[in-house]
Amino acid sequence: MIQDLQGLSLITELTAGEFDLFKTAVHTLLAKTFIIRGLEKEKDLYDFTIRNLSLFDAYFSCMDGKLIRDETLGVVSFRGGGDTRVRLGREETCAFLIARLLYEEKRAELFLTAFPTVRIGDFVDRYNAMTDEKLGKTRQQEIFRRLQSYKVIAFDKPDFTDPEGTMILYPSLAMGIDRDGIDELMAQLSPKKGDEQ
Repeated sequence: MIQDLQGLSLITELTAGEFDLFKTAVHTLLAKTFIIRGLEKEKDLYDFTIRNLSLFDAYFSCMDGKLIRDETLGVVSFRGGGDTRVRLGREETCAFLIARLLYEEKRAELFLTAFPTVRIGDFVDRYNAMTDEKLGKTRQQEIFRRLQSYKVIAFDKPDFTDPEGTMILYPSLAMGIDRDGIDELMAQLSPKKGDEQ
């Protein structure tokens, strides 16, 4: 354990500007979970974090957390212990899963933008079809705000209920629910044998 903390000594080698980047990166990871390379305002944070992985690994190990990175996706993520995990309700979990599935479908397409996008109306249609429930506009806004706060989706307009609006799907979706998680959630959403009519 003590050997794992030797990376903390690297903090003394940081310049004042680098130390500010370190503080900003730690704050971003703890508050928003993800740093995404493709976001213009986070490119420097992402590059700094990747260059200083030993320091971040040592720092987060002090709180029983760890840094997860996927350089192919361009995402760095904080994973904490049980009390730091985000708890989502059923509707939020369904929305997260649908956004994740849409991300997989859309990222295979050719894009001129940095991230795949989907019309809000198409997302809501998919949600209603998968859950066999109608998502009300107030609840839709609450769910979208929460998922946006975790930096897995974003919107081109402040009105999250406009069916013609655009939902931006961030690669952090792929780190939030891995392929095993998709299968597990899909099994939970599938109708049980006794429930089929």
